[in-house]
Amino acid sequence: MDAWVEAPPTPLELTLSWRAPEEVEDRTRWAVGLLSAHTPVPTFRYFQGDEFRHLNLKRDHAELEKLGYRGYPAFGSPRDKGPEFSEDVMAAFLRRLPPSTRSDFPSYLELFRYRGATLPPMTLLALTAARLPSDGFALIDRLDPNAVACDIVVEIAGYRHQTSNNTAVIEGAKLELVPEPENPRDPNAVRMMTGETTVGYVNRLQAETVLTWLATRSLTCWLIRKNGRSHSPTAYALLRMRPLESSLAA
Repeated sequence: MDAWVEAPPTPLELTLSWRAPEEVEDRTRWAVGLLSAHTPVPTFRYFQGDEFRHLNLKRDHAELEKLGYRGYPAFGSPRDKGPEFSEDVMAAFLRRLPPSTRSDFPSYLELFRYRGATLPPMTLLALTAARLPSDGFALIDRLDPNAVACDIVVEIAGYRHQTSNNTAVIEGAKLELVPEPENPRDPNAVRMMTGETTVGYVNRLQAETVLTWLATRSLTCWLIRKNGRSHSPTAYALLRMRPLESSLAA
């Protein structure tokens, strides 16, 4: 597979998500806060109340804390701090990435199928999700339903539950995106498949936009990377969205 990111996302908002450590049975990703670049000075705030429950399948903050969540280290507990932070917010998240001055930084970006000019901070965070192996945090681009074109690397949700089916699925395999409106957990669920094999799902924080794109755009998806430990494997896909050919002709 020789597909690379040609139209990286340009988000003004990224959702901070958290997943419990490997020893915890419930490893669903939770939406816990919002990084915003709508103003010249980026801000961060924790989700609270009804907004939190809406983004987390009607579960409340008490359930999250039972899993060990105590807030993002740079900003402290959401119970103890103010509703919004503006001091050194972008720097706090960029520290999750290797320094761009490192000689191997281009190789790092190639893991996310990007080769090209320097990326602005929000695009860089969206493309990499700013994941660290030492914690469960990630920055998720919920994607722009009105975007004309977009290429982004996404983690395949639920991949570790499908390993008995997909061990033979090779990197570079093309994935079909299949809506699953009868899913009892999330009616916006989008299954990722190759042939009759389920590889996993689109991240639920991105699934609603992906559904919109499936109805209004041309979508192509490839499995690009499998890694992680044997008891907790992970996989990533490159999602490419373009206008429908009929739209181009018009």
